[in-house]
Amino acid sequence: MKTEGKVVSLYGFNPLKEFLQMASKLSVGEFSPTSFVVKVTREAEARANVMGLLQKHRIRPTVVTREEIESAIGKGALHQGILFELPISLLYEELAHVLESEKKKERSLILLLDELEDPHNLGAIIRSSASFGASCILLPEHDQIGITGTVVKTASGMNFTLPICQIGNVNTQLEKLKKEGYWIYGLDGAGKESLPKTAFDNKTVLVIGSEGKGIREKTKDLCDFLVSIPISASCESLNASVAASVALYEWKRQG
Repeated sequence: MKTEGKVVSLYGFNPLKEFLQMASKLSVGEFSPTSFVVKVTREAEARANVMGLLQKHRIRPTVVTREEIESAIGKGALHQGILFELPISLLYEELAHVLESEKKKERSLILLLDELEDPHNLGAIIRSSASFGASCILLPEHDQIGITGTVVKTASGMNFTLPICQIGNVNTQLEKLKKEGYWIYGLDGAGKESLPKTAFDNKTVLVIGSEGKGIREKTKDLCDFLVSIPISASCESLNASVAASVALYEWKRQG
């Protein structure tokens, strides 16, 4: 996926706060947090936490109307009177760099998402992944929701605290990760391995399938373990983001 020149409109206080914390650690040559425009409404400008954050990073906001913000992101979004744009390239990292840094860690979990469609699910998974210490998240370039303003807002900006990488073919990438020593665990409602009895390897890939169809059959074949989460018989299945959170908690607990 070519991202050169493409931008994404982000909104909300926490996404802005997390981005500025991340950006302040970058060298000026890569990105300067004072070089981009933050738009705020008069109501947001009057809030001490908003202006305190902007002043800390020497940012002078552009005051706009609520209608101007909503024309960029649509009505109904909880923007809190804050809008800013970023190059899409700043939202993703190179997988090769991430894997190199992971070699130094005793324990590593990579989350691979396979054709999720709901931005709220993706945002919730990002937030849980950051909370439980996942190493990175892999997003296929095709048939998979990418990082959007809704995703970042749902994640409360946690996407800026862990690497998110775009990949090509899911199965090809799983084969490569196997060669790197990772064991593949797929979350599947019919999986023979029960999550409470599953011992995660020090190098784990956790695969989460789409909301409707789950993990694709060819991808299931590449999983070393298909893991199910015990739930009440009165419930057919768990939401994808909830299932991911439960599995991430168990992985964290075992560490």
